[in-house]
Amino acid sequence: MASLAAAANRRARGELGNRFKVPVKATSQIWKGGLVGCGTDGFAVAAVSGANVKVLGVAAESKLGGATDGLVSIEVECGREYLFAASSITQAMLGQSMLVVNDNEVDETSASSASAGSMTEFVSTTSCWVFVRGLRSAQAL
Repeated sequence: MASLAAAANRRARGELGNRFKVPVKATSQIWKGGLVGCGTDGFAVAAVSGANVKVLGVAAESKLGGATDGLVSIEVECGREYLFAASSITQAMLGQSMLVVNDNEVDETSASSASAGSMTEFVSTTSCWVFVRGLRSAQAL
């Protein structure tokens, strides 16, 4: 499945764990419902495969970064389950870490990608529920 090109109403379940604001990288487009990451500079970007990006959570709103880094902030949520598209998963992967393919998709193998979270329910070979712990939840433990 392709990266998001517009806001998506991502299905979620469970009580909301955390919501927080993160400054956005200049000119970066982040769509509501997409996985949000941050690079080594600490500014939010849409999560992508193979990049040096830490997953922060899921975008609660759509934002376009301003002319300079940090001019705009985005609200991110984490600490609950979200339904994501996947490439080719199986029931046997339950509990396994799902890695970022792009801001809209996860898989068990994705070259050098960060973990989006753990699979909590297998739906089909192309979708699953993922508990997105995010950066804030991980720090709270």
